[in-house]
Amino acid sequence: MRKLLLVFLCAPLFLLGQNTFIKQFNNSKWANGSDTLSFLESSDTKGNSYKAVTSSSYIFYIDLDKDNYSTKELNPVRVQCCMCSYKSILDTKDSLIVDHFSTDDFGNSELRVNTFYIQENQLVQVEVTNNESPRVTKRTRLMPEEGRQRSTNTRYYSNSSAPLLFREKPNVHSKVLNRIKYGDELTVTDGPLTKHDLTFNFSTHFKANRRNISYNTHTIKSYYVKANYKGVKGYVYFGLLSEKKPIDFSMFFKVSTDQTTGEGGVIFKDQDTTMMISEEYYEGVVREEMSWTRIKTYENNIRITEDFNGKYTRTNTIELPIASRDDFYVLSNNLLRYLNLHTFRNLNISKDSWSISFSEMGASIWISISEDEEKIYIKYDFGGC
Repeated sequence: MRKLLLVFLCAPLFLLGQNTFIKQFNNSKWANGSDTLSFLESSDTKGNSYKAVTSSSYIFYIDLDKDNYSTKELNPVRVQCCMCSYKSILDTKDSLIVDHFSTDDFGNSELRVNTFYIQENQLVQVEVTNNESPRVTKRTRLMPEEGRQRSTNTRYYSNSSAPLLFREKPNVHSKVLNRIKYGDELTVTDGPLTKHDLTFNFSTHFKANRRNISYNTHTIKSYYVKANYKGVKGYVYFGLLSEKKPIDFSMFFKVSTDQTTGEGGVIFKDQDTTMMISEEYYEGVVREEMSWTRIKTYENNIRITEDFNGKYTRTNTIELPIASRDDFYVLSNNLLRYLNLHTFRNLNISKDSWSISFSEMGASIWISISEDEEKIYIKYDFGGC
């Protein structure tokens, strides 16, 4: 059986070419807010042994001198090696798959498969143990330590509804040089520098008559970076920066100063049709009344679904892409701060969904995260009796 296994694993790594996934991203670091992944970290002076380690756990170890590597599909390897232990990889230009199958003297076995690929400038890790449900983790690349002395000149935007503090030094006690407004542009020139954990306290952020907050705080683990803002050099917290210009909520909502409006303080606005890419329309019948659904797709992967139930209620759902669970809380916090011009009648915050209302018969807004944590849904309901 061991000989048969080697037939599948005999192709050496150098046959995979020079521009493989390992060669492209070796010695890089990635973070998702809760931990940092060293990918891959050299384990010896020769540079032939590597390990993938997060700040909380070990993932895998590979030795290019001892382990066998395959350019073929890994499925035949998994089928043929049912009683032995092995480690194999499939390293292509676009992805890396690492199989680790182990057995013990008592007949117990474990198969761990880690797949890595890049999606929207993030490192995606899909981990499957013994064919159980996959665990998907997405991480954003950190700037290398050895590049601190070189200007990166990377453009970012403030993703904080509250003014983001621009400091003289990379710590929370340093002098404030300026306050960066939501959506303002700056250039990051160096980092990461000083680690810092930022905690949102949702129980104290918003004015509300009735509260039901089961998820009180959320902590972002990030660091300070050196930046240039309006020609001044200083330091800013990286965890509240975005590579893309953040959502302008005034595109979707108007907060009314007249609380007697039927929408209860907030109105859903018609969108700029020049940004629309496509539109779909469907009709149906509910309780002998005509119902309809309209789906509009806009630039920047924004989709709006309008539903009318045929009688009273109309629902508008905004679907936006996000990169991580951190983004869900930051975006939700930013939206509620924008809407909290008036005191909320009801405020509900849980781990996976938020909701608000301004009045008993007025509009309500629900915010939720998708199961794969790649989208956020903002649902606006009004009408009914």
